Amino acid sequence: MSAEPLDVAIIGAGTAGLSARVEVAQVTDSYRVFDPGPYGTFCARAACMPSKALLHSAHAFHRRHTFETLGILGGEALEVDAARVMEETRKLRDSLVEGVKESMKPWRDTHLVPHAAILEPDGILRAGETRFRPLATVIATGSRAVVPDGWRDRLGDLLLTSDDIFELRDLPRRMAVIGLGPVGLELGQALARLGVEVTGFDPEATIGGLTDPDLLERLSRSLSDEVTIVNAAADPVATEDDAIRIKWDGGETEVDRILVAIGRRPNIGALGLETWNVVLDQDGRPDLPDGRLNLPGTRIYFAGDAGTGPALLHEASDEGRLAGYFAARDGDARFDRRTPLRMVFCEPQIALAGATWDTLKDRADEIAIGEASFDEAGRTRLQRAPGGGLRIYAEKATARILGAAIVAPEAEHLAHLLALAIERQDDLSALLRMPVYHPTHEEVLRRGLRRALKATALDATELDAIRCADAPVECDTD
Repeated sequence: MSAEPLDVAIIGAGTAGLSARVEVAQVTDSYRVFDPGPYGTFCARAACMPSKALLHSAHAFHRRHTFETLGILGGEALEVDAARVMEETRKLRDSLVEGVKESMKPWRDTHLVPHAAILEPDGILRAGETRFRPLATVIATGSRAVVPDGWRDRLGDLLLTSDDIFELRDLPRRMAVIGLGPVGLELGQALARLGVEVTGFDPEATIGGLTDPDLLERLSRSLSDEVTIVNAAADPVATEDDAIRIKWDGGETEVDRILVAIGRRPNIGALGLETWNVVLDQDGRPDLPDGRLNLPGTRIYFAGDAGTGPALLHEASDEGRLAGYFAARDGDARFDRRTPLRMVFCEPQIALAGATWDTLKDRADEIAIGEASFDEAGRTRLQRAPGGGLRIYAEKATARILGAAIVAPEAEHLAHLLALAIERQDDLSALLRMPVYHPTHEEVLRRGLRRALKATALDATELDAIRCADAPVECDTD
């Protein structure tokens, strides 16, 4: 059977695959995107967007506790209709998915192959009954939730992952969340604020990807009033009355449903990569050199969750565009990744920019740390928001900013600012020259920058000068 020649095959129509298509289509019309569906990207269907929609409802309902301090009475009488919350979350989710599908219309009928792609010997790609011979292939097949062996057999429909939790027509009374990374933490707090009794399990000391011990302690205290956190592995077993009993060293509890959020695995194991001499590691990922998206000596490119980079939308979009660009031009996809930036939209928010504490602690004597608290800051008090703190890490010898961790209201904005400074290799003085308006969270950032600067080996007085000869440096009013 003959094979249709292609310049580029793109396997997967998620964020990375669609981004790759944009670049490929600028160079050649000889390409196809292979995906059996569902369409609309995983982010829009079951990840970033519906989770934030659910969180928005949960945070809005939770703010009733501050109404009296604002002179607004009757907040204690408000009720949450959990079924309606889930319905409205799906409505918004569905509209976002339709928006992605709409953007595919100009090329969908001509370039989308609605079948799974299977790789066969001699560089052949088969989709349904049709065979293709691509010169280059971008693999952007996304990922699936990891579930421990045997758990689905034991728990059946009582077990949920982030892939299916938004299909719930109502919320259970009690929920266990297994894994307190960003996904588990966001969904766990959202459920708790909507009235679910939530117990979170994670044997790791980190929460939400945060590793700085000082901020972890602060975060744990903040969350403890809403979610019961158990630092242990869970051992769930279904009971005869359709509940789940969970035991761990030191205790046990019973819940109605269980949400597993312990990570994701690439959807590439069934592609047939071995027929193209691609070997995967024990985690089911390709062995890609640092800073590369394609395997050496091949035109096989991996992007998004199918690759080795961070499982974040902006990273998947970058990787997809790069993979598509080089696949269409017969080049090696070499690149310098942007400054790491991670966020968790719980309250208080978690934001990490640049190097994290776990990567710096072994050279702690070379690191200057600037701490500052949001607890009594003017903006925080005006918002009746929970407090928080930040820690800025800089190189003692040069005052160059290396990273930052923030647990605070609206931390996302400060993190973007810090990520840009790290990307430009700025020192602390560069951000200290930025004007800061009152009352804003940036005032807290400035305090942290100054304290970090004082811990460096440089002349803090000279570097911290406010371009006005007689003006005092410490002029904050809150």
